[in-house]
Amino acid sequence: MDALSHRIRAALLREEIHAEIIANTARLALLVILGVLAVLNAGGLSAAANLINSSAIAIAGLYGFFVFLLLKRAKYRPVMKYVTSLIDITSVYVVLFLYTGIEIPSVALKNYVFLAVFPLLALTVFRYDPKLTWMTGAWAVILYVVLFLSVLPHISIGALGYEVELFTPGVTYLGQFTKMFILIAFVVLCGYLAFYTKRLFQTMIGTEVTLQVEKETVERELTIASDVQKRLLPASLPNIKALDLFGSVVQGRFVGGDYFDIIQLTDSSALLVTADVSGKGVPAALIMAQVRAALHLSVNAGASLEQIVDQLNLLLLKSTSARDFVTCFLAEIDASHNTIRYINAGHPPPFLQANNELMRLRKGTVPLGIVRPMPSMAVHTIDLRPGSLFVSYTDGILERMNSEAEQYGEERLAAFVSSHRGLDARSFVTQLMDDVRSFDPARGLDDDVTVLVAKVATLRPSEDRKA
Repeated sequence: MDALSHRIRAALLREEIHAEIIANTARLALLVILGVLAVLNAGGLSAAANLINSSAIAIAGLYGFFVFLLLKRAKYRPVMKYVTSLIDITSVYVVLFLYTGIEIPSVALKNYVFLAVFPLLALTVFRYDPKLTWMTGAWAVILYVVLFLSVLPHISIGALGYEVELFTPGVTYLGQFTKMFILIAFVVLCGYLAFYTKRLFQTMIGTEVTLQVEKETVERELTIASDVQKRLLPASLPNIKALDLFGSVVQGRFVGGDYFDIIQLTDSSALLVTADVSGKGVPAALIMAQVRAALHLSVNAGASLEQIVDQLNLLLLKSTSARDFVTCFLAEIDASHNTIRYINAGHPPPFLQANNELMRLRKGTVPLGIVRPMPSMAVHTIDLRPGSLFVSYTDGILERMNSEAEQYGEERLAAFVSSHRGLDARSFVTQLMDDVRSFDPARGLDDDVTVLVAKVATLRPSEDRKA
């Protein structure tokens, strides 16, 4: 929480500096406009008045340029906005005071220079600090009262009449009261807007920083999940005679619980496993870590395929929530007996290319972690021949989407298996991964993509068996 608060404060400070840069730019732009107006009106003013105008604009310009240099050199301090705002307002009234020395005193209360106070007050609204607006506004009101009181002994002031205030050099209490009322009302309005913009801005910054922190948390979790997933995969593949084996996991943007394994059982047989945990990130990776540990423990204990699946199912039922499950395909390939024995627990059915026939290994039961006993759980056996190709995968391949919202799908994968059955296992996996990526080359993988391939090389003759 402290780290989040610190990041919010840092973000607010950055935006405050940005707002001060904008305010200073607006200040310089206002000075340019005033300078142009001063030049246009120079012919109708006295030399003294032109001197005051040009001096005030020049000094304010130098002061604005100095503020610009400080901001550019990252010398900003929060107190600067108070100093600059108060100096802005004070400079306007200094000009009005100076006018009383070269014109009739009442000109200080009627000069258009006073109107510059309003945009200067408005600039404080966009600095996300209501206190600044109220302080600057109060300072503007106080200086106007001081100006009025200093001029009052030198002028004759009437009680009523807007005509006198508007169309003659005279001054009236009603006119000055109205001007003061407008100034105070404008300060109140700016104060409210400053309060509202600050609250809105702080909410936006807080939301933005919170979302960024959540994003970073998710990214860290995905990194951890990615590391866990990599550690679960076999570091090296066993050397099984008459079997060409290869598997790969390509991680997507949302790292999930994809997993494959190849466990050597004998010199001529191996257990091939492909699994996918529901969900993403660290939770999915931790569940898969449990599954892998239990799998290897069961295999080392000499458990049969049915016992392995039952033990994994029981583990998940006891250790995970009802919404967590694992699809899993286990295949025992025996090169000496020319067979593949398998159990499909709710996994996308692998392909088996044998004798110019492409089969789908659909027979099976429900995913692990849903119910016990698992319905229709049985081991299915199929004979193999030289050149037989076994391809298992996860749904990341089937659900790969292109720019036209079309999925890669089973038909495209089946066509690839048929047309590339002559490749060795590694080349098959490599080219399939390339084909999946090129399905939408402009877009990365969203989900993990896993492929496990076994190619039968040379088998010893045996009796044909099929179940």
